[in-house]
Amino acid sequence: MRATRRRSTILAAAIGALVSGAAAFAGDPEAGKAVFETRCHGCHAAPPYIGRIGEASLPMFLANPRRFNPKTAMTFPGLRSKKDIDDVIAFLTHRQ
Repeated sequence: MRATRRRSTILAAAIGALVSGAAAFAGDPEAGKAVFETRCHGCHAAPPYIGRIGEASLPMFLANPRRFNPKTAMTFPGLRSKKDIDDVIAFLTHRQ
């Protein structure tokens, strides 16, 4: 259990470092809006408050919300495409 938690922490830190770089949100906000409206809007009337998750954790959260937070009420399995994840992040961060 401890090794798994450590690996998750390391993975989150690595993703955070990548996300915080210059090309952090290289996705297309318009494409992200389309993904959000088709995949997320059914439960979320507006983009979720990023402060609860943190920008650095968005890639891991969007890929698998239950793995990110096993206690989440979300039934959404996550986005499988890195492009979709990047686009949704660009949309969410562009709107702030």
